Amino acid sequence: MNTRKLIGVVGVIASIGGIATLAVILGTGACGNKEPEFAGIGKYRFGHTTRGDIKDGVCQPTTIDDGKRQSMWCFALPAYKIANRVAEIELYFDGTTNEAPLIEIQLKVRGCLEQDLETWLRTSFGPPIEQKPKRLYYKNSFLWAAALIPSDPGRCRVHLLPNSEQGQIAKVKQL
Repeated sequence: MNTRKLIGVVGVIASIGGIATLAVILGTGACGNKEPEFAGIGKYRFGHTTRGDIKDGVCQPTTIDDGKRQSMWCFALPAYKIANRVAEIELYFDGTTNEAPLIEIQLKVRGCLEQDLETWLRTSFGPPIEQKPKRLYYKNSFLWAAALIPSDPGRCRVHLLPNSEQGQIAKVKQL
């Protein structure tokens, strides 16, 4: 919003006794420049992507929650670049139909340089909510993320899950 329009809006609100309204608008960041939070990676977004959206790669039925829940595992998808490296993407969906929602994104970063990945994560998600040896955990209002640095020699793994997947989050924390 340009300055002239902002001054006009302030004048109109003030003239009708809306000083409290103005404080609420400014306090909520309606005119702010807050960066949007991650809700996934690339074209894969929690709350939007369904199994039917996946046109590349291979998808196979599987189970999660120790075999209690049917799901779909998709792999051999187009790679994604993070932290100056190529990451293989694997997706998990809650169910096997085309309407099944995305419930996990796994990134397997080849030739992982730990410092580069940590810098990318901090830039993308902010400071970790928890840090353990070779583990970093992040959270925003949409998702929870775990970075296993390294999970194998020369390879790091990043798990992204919607905050609603508490059972899967607990399972990833045990890896």
